[in-house]
Amino acid sequence: MRIVALAAQGARNLEPLQLAPGPRFNVFAGDNGQGKTNLLEAVYVLATLRSFRTSRLADVIRRGAPRAQLVARVEKDGLERKYQVVIEPGHRSVTLDGKAPRPLARYFGGFNVVLFAPEDLQVARGAPAERRKFLDRSVFSWRPSYLEVAQSYEKVLRSRNAILRNAEGDRTALDMLEVYDAQLAPLAVLMAKTRRALLDEIAPIFAASFEAITRTGTPVALEHLTAAELAAGDVSAVLEGLSRDRRKDLARGSTSLGPHRDDLLFRFAGADAANFASQGQLRAIVLAWKTAELDLLRATHGDPPILLLDDVSSELDESRNLYLFEHVAQRELQCFITTTHSRHVRLAQDRLDHEVREGVIFPVKQAS
Repeated sequence: MRIVALAAQGARNLEPLQLAPGPRFNVFAGDNGQGKTNLLEAVYVLATLRSFRTSRLADVIRRGAPRAQLVARVEKDGLERKYQVVIEPGHRSVTLDGKAPRPLARYFGGFNVVLFAPEDLQVARGAPAERRKFLDRSVFSWRPSYLEVAQSYEKVLRSRNAILRNAEGDRTALDMLEVYDAQLAPLAVLMAKTRRALLDEIAPIFAASFEAITRTGTPVALEHLTAAELAAGDVSAVLEGLSRDRRKDLARGSTSLGPHRDDLLFRFAGADAANFASQGQLRAIVLAWKTAELDLLRATHGDPPILLLDDVSSELDESRNLYLFEHVAQRELQCFITTTHSRHVRLAQDRLDHEVREGVIFPVKQAS
């Protein structure tokens, strides 16, 4: 799988872009604020229909522009397909080979990406919401149908929370909670079940990757923290829990039970890594997750995903930086790498270098 052509117009600070990426390593160097991450965001949005930087897709639109248009031609198994996303305030249109995919799930599966960003290295000690996003990015790539489930859940959850904030004894509003509970419960169970399934699949690969990075023999593991009703996969129990917590939810104006309260725990030598692992060990844990994710998606989809590395080389120590590039060099994948300086990218072959200045991407001639 690889992008053979990428175009963007009206996206962040990027000037109108026409890019023909190389089949392996595409390096984009430049100072901060020049547009490097915006390029990766364009690729990520095309693949996932979400941004990894904002919950509002309209934020991708360049200030003053009416819309952002993103296009990629992607080759997989000898077949080339055209993916297009047009983003306007309050609206998004998606086409695959010039036609609107129905259902939307048909858009996914032939264009998979894995993102590794500097903020990922802080995730073990970050907020639970950041770990949920981190986990869900992997789930979206592994099971593309999860996107529609998560979006449906978020929509119902927003509606339920709006009722909770404004009910004030309104009988009609309280009756609506019954309707939203009936919609929310099966979606909640499916989200929790899919997250758990991903963790079951990736856990042994993750543990092996961590050992390959550290060579210490220290065991690592993953734990999905969720409500008992969700862990049991019991829709009836979730409905009972929502009913049980209704008074508390009305007082708080928000829903207490659901996968939006889940957490991902990284275990290091049997303890919570956030509390007992060093900063270097935590970074090795996240690096192990990302390399495991690459291998899991290759096994699942039949070929490796496209890897997006957003300036992580400058955040890793020398040995782990070397491990990362040795790992990806051994795999036949396409990679987009941003960096403040090309010397951070420890790859000598199969690379195309570019410079990014004020939203413009310039090819860099290689020394002969």
